[in-house]
Amino acid sequence: MHLSLAGAALWALSAAQTAQAHYRFSKTVHNGKLSTDFEYIRENSNGIMPTKQFLKPSDDFRCNSGSMANAGRTKVQKVMPGDTFGFQLWYYATMQHPGPLTIHMSRAPGDVRQYNGDGDWFKVHQMIICKPPNQYLNDKDWCTWDLSTVNFKIPNDTPPGQYLVRAEHIAIHGAQSGDAEFYYECAQIEVGGSGSGRPGPMVKIPGLYDSNDPALRFFIYGARSYPYTNVGKHSVWTGGNVGGGSSNPPTSQPSNPPASGGGSSGTAALWAQCGGEGYSGPTRCASGSCKVSNQWYSQCVV
Repeated sequence: MHLSLAGAALWALSAAQTAQAHYRFSKTVHNGKLSTDFEYIRENSNGIMPTKQFLKPSDDFRCNSGSMANAGRTKVQKVMPGDTFGFQLWYYATMQHPGPLTIHMSRAPGDVRQYNGDGDWFKVHQMIICKPPNQYLNDKDWCTWDLSTVNFKIPNDTPPGQYLVRAEHIAIHGAQSGDAEFYYECAQIEVGGSGSGRPGPMVKIPGLYDSNDPALRFFIYGARSYPYTNVGKHSVWTGGNVGGGSSNPPTSQPSNPPASGGGSSGTAALWAQCGGEGYSGPTRCASGSCKVSNQWYSQCVV
């Protein structure tokens, strides 16, 4: 990446403002009542470290590494459709990285403590931008900034059964190079009642996100806005009979892997820089087209 002096200064300032704190979700919040740490959430072996499996996710992308080993000793929390349910971070942490948050649910075929999450998932909550940027996109414009707790309403007609609930914060301060950070855990719940809704669209994990998704490859520094109102190609289910089968994003990897330098024959590779003030590299894209993110950075996108 080549930036002008002004661009480099802006990058450094923004990076400094993005705290290097890491975190994990450890408590559930049910109708305002807080659980103990990992009472209903599967504890992982990754601790507070983020997962960087955006380009080539493994099965650990479901509930985090080592979590299945703790599933049997984790309780199952009983809830009802219409209840407020949420997650709180471990040890008084707050989310200090810019990026969106999603919450997904997956119905277990039986005992959720024996379910590894290889079935269908549907999105029930999403948080992106809550404040209109003042000239430039700022870390504090993200809905999750400095929050320790996130809550959502379990849709009124959620079918009864046992579910995994996956809370995920996506830090995208390195997104332009495919270096997004994912912070996520899974809670185990049992939904009561007699709801008859048909959740959807359904997705699989891995396969949750397309590695070419521009919302998760966006260069946020110096941008005047974040132009995306959805994360992934699937919408939030709030109830009703959406149903349908899996609507997975493509799981194939890009034909040109992400790169920070130029491609062959004087062209820039997919997701590489292709323009901006002070930039002296190739301006033609080997794949996709060159899109302006801000004054100092343009990127080859699909």
